[in-house]
Order: sequence, then structure tokens, then C-alpha cells
Amino acid sequence: MDESLWDCGNDWAPFGSDEGADAYCEYRSWRAANPGEDLMGCIRWIGDENGYADAFTFDATIIATVLGQLVDEGRIDASVKPAARVAIARQVAEAEDDERRSLLASTLRAIEAG
Repeated sequence: MDESLWDCGNDWAPFGSDEGADAYCEYRSWRAANPGEDLMGCIRWIGDENGYADAFTFDATIIATVLGQLVDEGRIDASVKPAARVAIARQVAEAEDDERRSLLASTLRAIEAG
């Protein structure tokens, strides 16, 4: 797995942005309150893009939440992979540099394998 995914100092890495770091903390709080629930419950709790300042924040939240499950549980519920794919695809469409596109490709591979 690409170690750069876990770089908390890189704003383009899933947990490196403020949005991603906050989403991971929120995921952990949600999981503590909902230990046996499928992660789709958390995605529903996150809501839709209308509750966020912009698409980047919404997408970063979805991506970090899904990867948060991988980090904490070593797996990703299949039910949330489509939402993660959409978030990544939107981010790829907006990416302006190779580093960002590379990290998003690594993120997708990690999610598909999770």
C-alpha cells in the first residue's frame, strides 16, 4: 500500500487536510457510538453535499471516513465503496497536478482492496 496515503503533513493525502483529519475523528466518534453498524450508517449521518461548504470538503469527508474504517478495522464495508468511488472520481476531475492524481489513484486502490 502506498505509504504516502497516510502522510498527515500532506494536504493532498486523505488524512492530511483539515477536512480529512476532522472526518477521521468524527468517524471514530460515530463508530464508538455505533460499534456493530455498517459504515453506510455513517455515510447517511454525514448527509449530502448540501451540508458542506464545497464539494472538496464533502468528498474529503467521504474518503477519509471510508479509509478510517480501513485503518481501524482492516476492512471496508462493500456498501460504502460506491460513495467513495464517486468522491474520488470528482476529485480526480478537479485535480490540477500529478501528485494529487497519484494520491487519488492510490486511494482508490486501497479502497478497492479494503
